[in-house]
Formats: sequence, C-alpha cells, structure tokens
Amino acid sequence: MNTSFRFRVLFALSIASSLCVSLRAQEKPAEPVTTKVGFPKPEIRLQEADDTALPLVPLTPRSAAVETRNEALSWYMTGRLLDSTHRNEPRKALSAYRKAVKIDPEAVEVYQYLVPLEFEEGNIAAAVRYAAKAVQLDPDNVEILQLLARQAASTGQLPEAIKFLEQAVNSSKLEKQSPDYIGLNKSLGLLYAVIGQKDKSADCYEILFDAVKNPEKYGMDSRGKKALLADQTTNYEKIGQVLLEGNRLKLALEAFELAGSSRVGAGNLAFNRAKIHLLSDKPDEALEELQKYFDAQRTSKGREAYQLLSDILQKLKRSDELIGRLETLAENDAQNVSLQYFLADRLTDVNELDRARKIYDTMLQSGGDASGYAGLARVLRKMQKSDDLLDALGRGMARGEEAVATLEPELKALAQDKALVKMLLESGRTRSKAGQLKFEEAYLLAKLSAALKEADAADEFFLLAISASRGTNRPAIAIQIERADTMLKLRKYRIAADIYKEILGSGQLTERGKAFTHYSLSQVLMRDNRIDEALDSIAESIKLDDDNPDFRLFEVGICSHARRWDDAIRKSEQVMTDFPEEKEVIERCQFNLSNIYVQKGDFRKGEEILEKVLEFNPESTQANNDLGYLWADQGKNLERAEKMILKALAAEPDNAAYLDSLGWVLFKLGKIDEAIPPLERATKESLGGEATLWDHLGDVLLKAMKTEKAIEAWKTGLQFSEDEKPTDEALNERIREKLKQHGASPNPKPAEKGSP
Repeated sequence: MNTSFRFRVLFALSIASSLCVSLRAQEKPAEPVTTKVGFPKPEIRLQEADDTALPLVPLTPRSAAVETRNEALSWYMTGRLLDSTHRNEPRKALSAYRKAVKIDPEAVEVYQYLVPLEFEEGNIAAAVRYAAKAVQLDPDNVEILQLLARQAASTGQLPEAIKFLEQAVNSSKLEKQSPDYIGLNKSLGLLYAVIGQKDKSADCYEILFDAVKNPEKYGMDSRGKKALLADQTTNYEKIGQVLLEGNRLKLALEAFELAGSSRVGAGNLAFNRAKIHLLSDKPDEALEELQKYFDAQRTSKGREAYQLLSDILQKLKRSDELIGRLETLAENDAQNVSLQYFLADRLTDVNELDRARKIYDTMLQSGGDASGYAGLARVLRKMQKSDDLLDALGRGMARGEEAVATLEPELKALAQDKALVKMLLESGRTRSKAGQLKFEEAYLLAKLSAALKEADAADEFFLLAISASRGTNRPAIAIQIERADTMLKLRKYRIAADIYKEILGSGQLTERGKAFTHYSLSQVLMRDNRIDEALDSIAESIKLDDDNPDFRLFEVGICSHARRWDDAIRKSEQVMTDFPEEKEVIERCQFNLSNIYVQKGDFRKGEEILEKVLEFNPESTQANNDLGYLWADQGKNLERAEKMILKALAAEPDNAAYLDSLGWVLFKLGKIDEAIPPLERATKESLGGEATLWDHLGDVLLKAMKTEKAIEAWKTGLQFSEDEKPTDEALNERIREKLKQHGASPNPKPAEKGSP
C-alpha cells in the first residue's frame, strides 16, 4: 500500500472510530471513568451543555505498528493545520512534520511538505537529508529531485545537480510530452552547457526547439511558447548557438534564420551565418558575412565578434592582418568598448605595452568595465609597475563580485611573480602609513600573501582590511571569519583559535553561526593537539544543533586524531544508532571504523567493513580508494587495487589521498616512473597528512635512482611529521632510519609546504 493512500485510509478510520464511539455513547449512559493517579479525568466538553467526551476504546486493540502509524499521522495532520495554507505557523508545522517522520521514517507523503519547508526556513543540511530519504523511498519524486538539484546547483555542485535532474527527467511519473518535461530539459541543457558537455546540452535544446516549433505536441499554449522565446536562455538565437556548439549545423542555421525574422535576432544573423560558414570550412564566406556585421557597427556580440575575426584570419593563414583590421574598425567606432579592449589585448600580446595602456586608460576614464581593469593590470604586471598595478586592481575589485571573478585569472598570474607581489606589499604598507590604503587593496594583499603562504603578511593585511571595511558592503565579521579560515589553512593554529574565539564573543552570530564557528574552532584546537578543548568546542556545536551528523562525525574524528580508539569506536556506533536512516552518515561511520581498526593493527577487520560497503554500493568512491590502498600497502590484489583506485580518481581527480594511493599501488606493481607524477601531485594538493605522502614519494624516488631527491622528500616528510600533534613516532623513526642509511642528517631544516 503506498504511503499517501495509507495516510488517507488511517485518517478515515480515525474519523470512523470516533463516530462509532459517539454512537455507542448515545446507546447507553456513560460509565464512571477511572484514571491512573497523577492524570486528570478526561471529562472534556467543548461547550458547557455538551456531553462529556469519552476516550476511544477500540473494540479490537490496535497493534503497535498501527499505533505508530496513527501517531505519525496525528503529527502529520497537525503540521498540515499549522502550515502556510492554514494557520501559517511554519516553525510549529516543521516541528510536527519532523516528529511524524521520526516516528514513521517511511511516510513519504510527509516529506513532500517537510522538505520544501526545511528549505524555506534555511535549514539546508536537514532539508537535503530529508530529501535524500524521500527519493530513496520514491526515486520518481520529480518535485523533490528538482529541489535537490536546485540546492546542489546553488552551492556549485553542478554534476550532482545534473544527476538529480537526469533522474527527474527519466521519472516514470513524468509525462514526456508536457510543459514540465520541457522545463526540466531547459534546466538540464543550461547545466550541461556550463560544465562543457556541449553534445548533451544540444540534445536538450533539440527538444526545446521542437517544442517552440510544435507547442501543441507538448501541451504548451501560446503563452508558454512566448515565455520560452522571450527568455534569453531559450530564444531562437540561443537555441541556435547551443545547437551550433553541438555541431547540429543544419538545425542551428534553421534556428538562426527564425531568429533573423524576429526583432531580437535580426541584427545578429550575419554574425551567426559567419560562425556556421567557418565551421563548414568556408572561411572566405565567413569573412564576408562577418564584415556585414561590422559594417552595421553592431556591438551585441561584444568581444566574440572580434575573436571570430581572429579565428577566420587564422584559418585563412592571414593572422598578420588582425591588428591592422582591428585598428581600422576602432578608428570608425571609438566608443565601442569591447573592440577597444580587444585591440589593447592584442597589443599587449605583442608587447606594445605603452599603446595598450593608453587605450585602457582612455576607456576607463569614461567608465569601462572590469575586463578593462583586468587588461590594464596585465599591462602593468608586464611593466612591473607595482604602485599603479595595486591602484588598478583595487579599482577593479571595488566594482563588485562579478568584477572580482573577471580579475581572477590575472590575480593567479600575479601570484606566480613573487618579486612583484613583495613590491605590491611594500606599496600597500606605504599607503597604510599615509592613511591611503583602501579596503579592496588591503583585502587583495591579504589574499595574495595567503597564496604565497606568507602568514604574517596575510594577517597584517586582513587586519588592515577589517579597519578599512567601514562604509563598504563587507561586514567586518565576514572578514574576520575569512582571516581565521586562512590562518587555519596556513597552520597558524593559535592565531586561528584566538580569532574564532573573538568571533564567538562578538555577539554578532546567529545560533546557527555559533554552531559552525564552534565547529571551525574545534578543528583548529584538534590540529593544535588541544584535544579536550576541541571536544568541548564540538560539544557546543552538537548542543546548538544536535540534528547535524557532521558535528557528531567530527567528534569521532577528534577522538581518532588523538588515538582514543575506544572512544572513537563507541561514538561512531552511537552515530549509526542515532541516524539509522541516513545512508551517507552510516557509510561515513563505516569508513571511520575501518580506519580505526587499521590503525589498531586489525587490517582484516578494516577490510571487512569496506568490503561490506562495496557490496551495497560498488561505486563508492572512498571505499574503492581505501580498500585499494589497504591492499596495495600489504602488496596483495594489486591489479584489482589499481582499478579500484583509478575509479575513485575518475570521480575526484584532485584528491591528494587518492593520488597517493595510485602512486603507491603503481610502486608496488613495479611501475616506478609512472608512480612519481601522482605522488608529486599528491604532495601539492594535500592540506593534511603530508608526512606519509612525502615518505612514499621518497621511497619511489629512491627506487628510481634519484637518491638526492628522495632524501629531500624524506626530510620534508620528517619536518611535517614532527610538526603534527600528536606526532607519529613510528613514522618518524622509519624516516630517520632511511636518512641514516643514505648518509643524511635525520634532523632536517624547517620545510615549507610544497617544497621539493
């Protein structure tokens, strides 16, 4: 029996039972009611003249299962009475729905109301957990899948969002020729395009194109068609662009021709035809069509038009004409910002820096945009003019988040020039002494210092940014949190702990904010080996939000870090007891337990737990890696281990632990040269556990007859290991012994993270 039907039946039965009691009460006078000591007599009347309401005494006693379902139903109906459609008391409704699913976790109809309400109230972690349970019970629940997709997309987890939308679009409950089907394909097509899956995006847009040409086929009225074509992401021109990128040239041209007949796309028809001609290997025709676009002095395609000109000339082997053609166009269209910037960029490419700078300065004086500041910064970086560069970057960042994203590539390039960054820092200090350092400049210098792992400089400029943040849209508390997080990443644990404590004492945090700040503080304290303080801090997080399993799991992590294995085992088992329906939580507990048993020396027990995980979830990324590594470390099942680790890396290619596993299994297989690159990448990607990675790299380098590099790797590993608290003395001793065997000092100089 499905849950929805079950609730309706139980509710009807409840009403019927009440009616039977009422009828029986009319047949004969009520008997005196006796009650247990401490409970009031249930003599309830709604009005004074009413008969006394009697307790329900079923003719056939209900089973425990029925009682449980009735209690869940009661809370569900309470929630419905309290939600926005009735009394609009969402928090009380939320509490009722939560109680209903706690009593009956299989009650899928409750999740239909609980999940959206959790999202509306901002309880994202809880909403996602309940939604996951809902789709586990009902994999075809389109509404919940869409909510999960929206949440995943909002946090940048686009592959996860796509997975949910794919499940929704393939749902047996979804009418395949319906407006809902069109909406899902629209969302999927957009996400595929963002992650670069052009062919899949084109598949979705083919369906959208069919829908706007044949709306009646999908049950779509004229308003639905008009709405799609009015949307910039689904109008004829956009459909043509996506189909073009998916190499559906015939359909793309059809869409562009339709766009050309509309007011919106008429001016771009020549440009779009030029793109199709180029892809059809007709560069001469492409150049002719593009010139029509230029002759009309259109600007709607921005830089894309000039990039297309560059591509056409390259195809014709006439790239030397590009700057001359751009200069001619720029003379006739002096206010065209995109054209002027594109010309300046090309001049920068050929190191005509003074000419490029003059164009950027001229355009930025009359407004310009973030790309102008990015281009100017590139010129000034090449010219090594630190003071002017700091000014340009600061002005660019002041234009908002979108501008910061535009500047990001230039900031990454700048971070590679350590000498210039140091010059920028001195420029910043000079401005600060003169009281002229702006917030954006201080913040930028803090971030650049952090990128160079200059912790003292990063902290100095974060503090200056906080002082300069008054009057900006960046609250000082937000900069404080970022400052603390940066100190944590740079291993300045004492400083980070003090900052988190300041934040907690600021009085500016919500209860939720306090819970997560205590969580961050516990991480710092654990890494600083202040174990009891760390446990106290995570206990505060749990007290503030006991429904968040992440806090409970980190408590296990603290115990494991401190090698309090029995406490870690007990707490892991308690989490599994408290969250029996949370599949992901159970799996994470199993990983914890596997690692704990391995650390205790019980390898077989650790393997058995991972094997059980893989029985139920063969695609589990972490289980594949962890079991593969365990086998590799013991020199067994090596070929299977390699395949499992590669499966894990396919899902998370930058995971340092997985890269280390791959390098180690390749080493055990005798593939020495192949083992070095993943191990070197692992040492660069890792945020923790570096000592073992460097130790592995040293062993492989030695086998590759690169003794000096091996010694440097072991020295670096020993430094990291000695810095870790608690220190792994067994690992330290192994590394010292290797260094002695090769005539190297076992007491290395302090190492910088990432050094070879």
